[in-house]
Amino acid sequence: MDFTLNEEQQAIRETCRDFAEQEIKPLAEEMDRTGEFPYEIVRKMGELGLLGLPFPEEYGGLYRYRRNFTG
Repeated sequence: MDFTLNEEQQAIRETCRDFAEQEIKPLAEEMDRTGEFPYEIVRKMGELGLLGLPFPEEYGGLYRYRRNFTG
C-alpha cells in the first residue's frame, strides 16, 4: 500500500501545520490552563476550509478534502 501524499494532500498538511504553529501554538499554554478554546481559532479554521462537511460540493460540503484525509 502506497501512503505517499499527492500534491493536494501535501498542501493540506502544510496548511494545517502552518496554522497550528502560527495560531494555536502561541495560545496553547493559556488554553490548557483555562480549558477554553477561542472561537476566533475556529473561525480561522473555517476560513481555511478545515471544517468542511464531508458531503459532496453540490450539497454545500467540501468532500474533496475528506477524500484526501481518508484516502
